[in-house]
Amino acid sequence: MITVTNVKKNFGKLAALDNVSIQCNRRECIALIGPNGSGKTTLIKSMLGMVVPDSGTILFNQKNIAHDWKYRKHIGYMPQIGRYPENMTIGQVLI
Repeated sequence: MITVTNVKKNFGKLAALDNVSIQCNRRECIALIGPNGSGKTTLIKSMLGMVVPDSGTILFNQKNIAHDWKYRKHIGYMPQIGRYPENMTIGQVLI
């Protein structure tokens, strides 16, 4: 289970996430739908540990994900468009 509680993220003056809370239960399939600039990508990247929120908490199975990337092997994520760093192998991307 992923629990996002009161997450905020600003990029300069832009508030990308403002007190966002969501719970994703085990074996649920969730789609984030909204207009461009509504914070969907920032939220997903925060849940994957790729963006560090300014405040709030993100828990995976009741454990804070901050500074711990190993939980990601238990999450299925399918981006709309796959863009992967050229310096990484497919194996590194999948881990």
